[in-house]
Amino acid sequence: MDTSVPSVSERRVHVVPLGYERDRIVEPLRRHGADVAYLLVDAPDRDAARGDVDFDAAQAVDPGDIRIDPDGLTAYQRDAWAAVAEFAEVRAIPVAHADVYDVLGVTTTVAARHQASAEDGDRLFGNVSTGPRIAAVGVALACMIVGARPYSVEPERHRHDRREEPLTTGIERTVDLPIYPMDAPTTDQVAVLGRLHDRAEGNLTTDKWNLIEWARERELSFLREAGESRTAKYRALETHVLSPLRERGYVELEDIGRSDTVRLTETGRRVFFAFKHKLDGR
Repeated sequence: MDTSVPSVSERRVHVVPLGYERDRIVEPLRRHGADVAYLLVDAPDRDAARGDVDFDAAQAVDPGDIRIDPDGLTAYQRDAWAAVAEFAEVRAIPVAHADVYDVLGVTTTVAARHQASAEDGDRLFGNVSTGPRIAAVGVALACMIVGARPYSVEPERHRHDRREEPLTTGIERTVDLPIYPMDAPTTDQVAVLGRLHDRAEGNLTTDKWNLIEWARERELSFLREAGESRTAKYRALETHVLSPLRERGYVELEDIGRSDTVRLTETGRRVFFAFKHKLDGR
């Protein structure tokens, strides 16, 4: 793991799924001087939308004070929580471990909160060893998107009955995972996905001109240098927003009369939840 010394102002922030583990959760945080640990607690039926984080509730010090079922935690998960709280600030977040987009969205939202992609932001790490495989993929993808450091933790030995004891004990070493750049949707593209999602929730259709008028009111960047002509605005929308989204399968176009109706696909809806942190503060 990258153990270089942080600046005075930045903190080491870890995102760690609270799975059926104890030592692989606690020891990397202890050994590498974590300042803040976000424990992702499995909550498959949580009410919030994918990727949403209630940061106020996350700072509660006891499982019963946040939006999770404390009875759903094992004794060793509670112990892991308490052990981390002895040396780091613990923030627990309910998330559906089996929903890669929820894990991805929550992790990128945490990254945005700590400005992990900025030079003067906090340093973000993601543990991909402590939850189910889908959660690991979500954390790893999020780290790749925001330029954070994912890491894997190898156990000293394995156990099997997770209802009574954690799967492993002790750790042998912590292994850095490679960072790959990922072509995430732009802020404008995420904003348009959000517009389509909101309109679909209201059973409203959306054509290209509706998107252009909406984008103009919100001063989205793709229209700033498009010119005043209607044709130029359509071209800018197509070039910078719709064409990339359509190529990735996030939106579909349907000819209705003289206008093209833009529809959000299920994949596009999930991608919006994963990347809506880009709209924070807008």
